[in-house]
Amino acid sequence: MTDNTVPSFDTATITLEHVPPFAQRMREAADLVWEQGYRQPFIRELGAGTLARERFAFYLLQDYRYLTEYAKVHALAATKTDDPEIMAFMAQVQQNIFAVESSVHRAYMAGYGVTEEEMLNVRQSAFARAYTSNILTIAYSKLLIDILVAVLPCAWVYADYGQRLAREFADTLDANPYKSWVDMYKTDEFWQGSVWLIDHIERLAADLPEERKQELVDIFVAGVENEYMFWASAYDMHYSWKPEWDR
Repeated sequence: MTDNTVPSFDTATITLEHVPPFAQRMREAADLVWEQGYRQPFIRELGAGTLARERFAFYLLQDYRYLTEYAKVHALAATKTDDPEIMAFMAQVQQNIFAVESSVHRAYMAGYGVTEEEMLNVRQSAFARAYTSNILTIAYSKLLIDILVAVLPCAWVYADYGQRLAREFADTLDANPYKSWVDMYKTDEFWQGSVWLIDHIERLAADLPEERKQELVDIFVAGVENEYMFWASAYDMHYSWKPEWDR
């Protein structure tokens, strides 16, 4: 007799150091690129406060473009379910993107003398386009659980890096020009978005066959790889694979 009981998890026990089994499987599969991502120059210099302003500006402009597509993915996710609680979460993420994160980008951009027109018309890099095209394709063509897994790397990686940077550079953070960036992503409030995703993924994945679970793991790892390339290309300020291709 098959046990169809959906596992129950206390979300209060889900922390960066302790996640349920399927989330742990995904995290372990992505561990190499995850840890190398934390050690790459963009993140190290951001934490130390030495990151060149033009590199951070390049990142912010690309991230502004990314967030617009990220919001669309959540809108599409809402069409894959009749659960009002899930639909409300997707709507809240979109609201946060437009009301909170976009305002941070605008404040930073104003400090760099970048205009609203430049923000709206910035060219998307090949690496950012690969990332957003991937998650949009999943959102259009796959099931709800695939979409939740596809957006989880962005939420989880940022929460992890934000908290780790806050601890590692605690003694110098107050003088760091990127303190507000770290402050945004180090909070438990931001982490709770990952908790919600992890909890729902765990429930939806519980009774899936092994083949489907591996597909989801692959989606997650690809997302973490795209996060790495997003920051790496921002550090190099590359719009394409080779600088001479940038037009």
